[in-house]
Amino acid sequence: MDGKEQSDFIPLEDVVYAPLYALAQSNQQLRIQMIDAIENMGTVRQSGQDKVVHLDNISIAYDRVSPAGEDGYSVDNLQVQVPLLSIVPLTNLNVERAEIDFSAEVRAEKGREENCVITARICAPEQRKGDFLPRVRYKLNVRSLPATEGILRLTDLLNTDQIVKKIDATPLAIDGALSSDEHKTARKEIDLMKAKVRKLQKLHRKVSDMLQEQDGGMPAAQTSLKRGGMPKAGESSDSGKYAAARSAIEDRIRSYQEQILNKELELGLEKDYEG
Repeated sequence: MDGKEQSDFIPLEDVVYAPLYALAQSNQQLRIQMIDAIENMGTVRQSGQDKVVHLDNISIAYDRVSPAGEDGYSVDNLQVQVPLLSIVPLTNLNVERAEIDFSAEVRAEKGREENCVITARICAPEQRKGDFLPRVRYKLNVRSLPATEGILRLTDLLNTDQIVKKIDATPLAIDGALSSDEHKTARKEIDLMKAKVRKLQKLHRKVSDMLQEQDGGMPAAQTSLKRGGMPKAGESSDSGKYAAARSAIEDRIRSYQEQILNKELELGLEKDYEG
């Protein structure tokens, strides 16, 4: 029993260091868990020597009433992709202050070199009868730290860098009610043709600029096509190709504009934008 009691005492610095070492190990494990939590919100891929986490997104759709130009208002069905990291909170635990209560009996012993060594052992907080060894009490505080600045900046970036995509739009009738499916289908056709016209108009400007540049700054009306079709000697053969393309674009734009007008006349005169 005497040997057992002697082995219970260890150097005091080891007794004090043990909980501090445990706290340090806890901090290390918490940091690893934080990294694992971020990686679990995406797919880890290797890019050269770097490990890249491609964050998973959650798609959210919602309705919004918005102006539809001269056609009044429409109910737009919008969709946005949000990275999980920007909406799922991460528990940023870190042992800054730990509260651990324990008592230790201490005593002074002579070491091998006749120096005084203080040893200790964990004991019950209450003093026992016949046990008058001096005691020390340790108290450490534990609390959670706020999110790091890096995480906050990353989530701010993810929250502000969102692009909303329009999935669907339902026009509103004059009385504010949702339009019929027939009206909605016709409006989609009109919007699609208007989008095609805008793209064709951009392409028309590019072709016209190219023709004007090849003609040395001459107006587009003086191109070889306007003068008879085939380029003359010394003229670039590309001029005829671009002029023909511009003419085809103009014909297609006129065709779409006529179809748009006919559809709008049908809606305005026959359907009268009813719900």
